[in-house]
Amino acid sequence: MVALFIIVVMGLLVAALSRLVISSSSMVSTEVLGARAFFAAQSGLELGLAELYPLQRKTSASDSTAIGEPMVCEVKDYVFSVAGLAQCKAQVSCVESDDTNTGIRHYYLTSIGSCGEGSYTSSRTLEMEVWQ
Repeated sequence: MVALFIIVVMGLLVAALSRLVISSSSMVSTEVLGARAFFAAQSGLELGLAELYPLQRKTSASDSTAIGEPMVCEVKDYVFSVAGLAQCKAQVSCVESDDTNTGIRHYYLTSIGSCGEGSYTSSRTLEMEVWQ
């Protein structure tokens, strides 16, 4: 009788510990996907900012791209293929507004980074304001 009781108690203890290990593994996976989604969103903001303010100089008089001249504000999708951001993408949207009092042009960039597939996905949203 005592042996049966010990076997039942040990079985319940093993079941509880295995459930705890599975839960911990799932939380680590979610945390890793969340960090990767954050970096995908940050990379999307940086890519959007680089397209908004390109660093190339005029090559001819007809070239409209120069330092300090912003590009058109639009929605862009980026899919990353580097090892650290595999299965990650970022969608960057841009809103432009002018301050009529000062004449300063404001840009509001929003980047939504998402990583993973199926039921294991995570997304993060970052925003940035820049002005010229």
